[in-house]
Parts: sequence; C-alpha cells; structure tokens
Amino acid sequence: MKKNILITGASGFIGSFLVEEAIRRNYQTFAGVRASSNREYLGDPGIHFLELDFGNYDSLNNKLTQFANEFGRFDYIIHTAGLTKTINKADFDVVNFENTKSFVRSLQETNLVPDKFVFISSLASYGPGTGSAPITSTNVQRPLTEYGKSKLRAEQFLQDNAGFPYLIINPTAVYGPRDKDFYFLLKSIANHLELYIGSSEQLLSFVHVNDLVEAIFLGMESASVNQSLLVSDMETYTSKNVNRLIKKNLNSKTVSIVVPSPVASVFAVFSEIIGQVRGKVPVVNRERLKEFKAKNWSVDCTDLAGLGYEPKFKLEEGLVHTIAWYKEHGWIK
Repeated sequence: MKKNILITGASGFIGSFLVEEAIRRNYQTFAGVRASSNREYLGDPGIHFLELDFGNYDSLNNKLTQFANEFGRFDYIIHTAGLTKTINKADFDVVNFENTKSFVRSLQETNLVPDKFVFISSLASYGPGTGSAPITSTNVQRPLTEYGKSKLRAEQFLQDNAGFPYLIINPTAVYGPRDKDFYFLLKSIANHLELYIGSSEQLLSFVHVNDLVEAIFLGMESASVNQSLLVSDMETYTSKNVNRLIKKNLNSKTVSIVVPSPVASVFAVFSEIIGQVRGKVPVVNRERLKEFKAKNWSVDCTDLAGLGYEPKFKLEEGLVHTIAWYKEHGWIK
C-alpha cells in the first residue's frame, strides 16, 4: 500500500515542489492548504487537498480525526507552512512557532504522530557564521531577525518534546523556478543595476529548490531522527561573484553601487513607512537589512553529505535553469 504523506504549505514555492516529488515517489499525497490558497502549481489529479486551520485547535483536531477515520494515519508529515514576511513582526511568532506547537500537540492528542515529522526551518534560525568559518549544525544559534527567532522557538519546542520523531531542515537561501524573492535580484540586474549593502564581499550560500527537495526526502526516508540538517549546494560565494554569474547568464551590463550601511538603514525605515501605507512588505526593511549586512552565510553540510547528499545544481548551473524558466514564463525578457 502507498504510504500517506502530508505536506503543509503545499501551495508555496517549496511546498509545491515537495508535492510534485511525493507524487513522483508514489506516495498517497495530501496537500495541506488554506481555503484561499493559490493552487496554480497543484494540478496533478493524484493530489488530495486537506484544508487545515492551525490557529483553531478544535477544528484542527476534528480535521485530523476525520482524516484518520478515512485514510489512517500519516506516515510522514513535512511541515512547510510558515510566514517569511509580514508587516506585523508579532505574526512570525504566531505562525511559525505557536501554530507548529498546536499542530504537534494536536497530532499527539489524536494519536496520529507520524513516523517522522519534518520541520522546514531556515538558516536564519542560526544567524550568521563567526569570521569566515561556515555555519554548522553544532553552532550556538543566535538569530538576527524576528523570523529567525520564531523558527528557533519552534525548533526548541520539537527538541524539548520527548519521544516525538522530528527532523529539522535548515536550508540556506533557496532559489529556482516560481520563486519571487530571487526574481527581484535577477530583475534588478536585468535592469542594469547592481546593488551591494556595505560590501561586495559578503559570504553567501544557496540551494536550488530541486536539490532542497531531494535533501528533504533523503533525510525523511533515512534513519536520521531528532537532529538538524543544514542544506546548501556545498559551495560558498561572494555577493560580487553571485552578481557576476547573474550578469553572465542575463548578458547584462550594470552600474555597480555599494550603499553604505547607515544610508541603507535610513532607506529601510522609509520603505517600511511606505509599505505600511500600501499594506505590503518592502523588499528592503530593517529586519532583512540585518541579514544583508551580516558578513558570513556560508554553510557546512557535512551531516547531510553523510547521508549521501550530492547537489545537482551549483549556482551557475542553477541560474541557467532558473533564468530559462523565468524567460519561458515571461517574468524576464
């Protein structure tokens, strides 16, 4: 019989790719979505949709119980649902921590604890590396942002929950087809503007969404449990090298501007004021600026490599693949 897998946040960038991979691997796949979720990339007829309200504990218990009565328990759960940007910083804690805690407790109360609960966190829960040393899973976690702090609280809750079979995935910056955050950087360079904040020598790491999905399933299907796995393409880049690769792939010439950190801080304040009026989160805000200014986001993937992880996309190859998709879908010319 097919194993049951639930992927929450299934309509999101990473979630939609996870659903496609679960279908490909012949899981009976349940896509956890909100009633208002955009299902543009969830068109496979093999997908079962499950509307879950993590903010309503009684409703969540009822939905899980109804599911179990019809299909049995979930063998695996990949909890991708989360909040990455918001005007109200308190929302990070509600969505990323409180909702995760409610979900886990509901699974326990309804006796539906899966074989493994995979929590998709972020490198932001660790904060930047010290000096030029890459971030490892044993680093003391010192997140810079409210987003990172909310993810860390959820991780600590799982770690303190004795007997609950979790696996924490901490990806670095994720890019690939369908992603709108990385698209902003590509669009800027396509428009001939190359911006740096403070320095062009920031150490960065990336992972293509296809490699992240492979890493998640590798960890999920392995014997690894109750640990954290950091994910990147196992390379380190400088921000200048990243932009050079993008310019090469876009065949674009740019004007290079290094914005001093104090100037960027003032700009971020004004961007937030405008964002409040428009009801939108600006790309450059004071929270994100903390990450832009940090000097080292390189990653050590030793633990994941020990499971056999071999990324297929280094950044240059991944950019070719991603930019081709953007062009095919009319996102860039």
